[in-house]
Amino acid sequence: MKKRRALVREEAARRGVDGFLVTDIRNIRYLSGFTGGSAYMLVTAGRDWFLTDSRYGEQARDEVRAASLRIYKKPLEAIAALVSELRLKVVGFESNNLTVDAHGRLRKVLSGVRLKPVSGFINGIRARKDRFEIEQLRASARLLSLCYETTERMLRPGVVESEVAFEAEAAARDAGAEGLAFDTIMASGWRGALPHGKASDKRVRKGELVVADMGVVFNGYNSDCTRTYCVGRAGAREREVYQVVLDAQRRAIETIRPGVPCSEVDRAARDYIAEAGYGGYFGHGTGHGVGLDIHEQPVVGPASKDALAEGMVITVEPGIYIPGWGGVRIEDMALVTKDGFEILTGTAKDLLCL
Repeated sequence: MKKRRALVREEAARRGVDGFLVTDIRNIRYLSGFTGGSAYMLVTAGRDWFLTDSRYGEQARDEVRAASLRIYKKPLEAIAALVSELRLKVVGFESNNLTVDAHGRLRKVLSGVRLKPVSGFINGIRARKDRFEIEQLRASARLLSLCYETTERMLRPGVVESEVAFEAEAAARDAGAEGLAFDTIMASGWRGALPHGKASDKRVRKGELVVADMGVVFNGYNSDCTRTYCVGRAGAREREVYQVVLDAQRRAIETIRPGVPCSEVDRAARDYIAEAGYGGYFGHGTGHGVGLDIHEQPVVGPASKDALAEGMVITVEPGIYIPGWGGVRIEDMALVTKDGFEILTGTAKDLLCL
């Protein structure tokens, strides 16, 4: 944690602030280890401060290291008192997280102090995972594989999408998952054309494709994977679309290495799908970073300005969605290594007919 805060301190100094107020609870966890739901951090040149209310006092004493703890009754007043005590002149804040209302109230209590908006640099630091984070992501991905084992066991003609999703989720929870990274997508038949088709009361029919997109949380870290199955015998069109998506994903994955623009990863999948005649049916980005948030930096899309770096963990998830027919998406988590990549989600990807 101290190393992470040192990076924040260096960047804050570079941006001309003598104190940096952290309000995003995920960033607070990243910098302190605190797993509670309400807190602030003030990072300064000489010392780091952690502020929370009495509900989390004992938890903070147990979890937070190398930061001075203050318990507040009124958070903004406590922040103002600390800023005054430290004689800070310019305080940076997370402009991508602090609401307009909270900013207005903060300005009132910090009279005479310049508030400087600083957007997203902690998120940029978080994009490169350290060894501890990579191990949590590996563990999360291993738990997620249990969801797919259960899904493959349950998918049969007549089964209800939400029943499959419930049992898959339960398998991961029973094995130690804290919860879900997002609402499970279990979309069969025509519903597969909905990229975010959450599990419904629809019954799966023979011959349909089923898009299963799931993620779980382990020790705060998210996993994310998608597989597409066929229930019964796959037709020629189903096999063709599936193979196009699979080949597109493989091409994108093969581009992964440090220094590669994320837009190039996206382009490898997007161009292949377009060349196969399905370009109009792939509308979303090819992937995103994964960590304490299910969607975080870097962005893997056509307009992305990000570049891959060792330690990043991204998804690669091209898809084809044809209204009235259905869809195919295949997704894996990939760790960017020194020389290339490592796939963290290990479920088989050849079309499985159940």
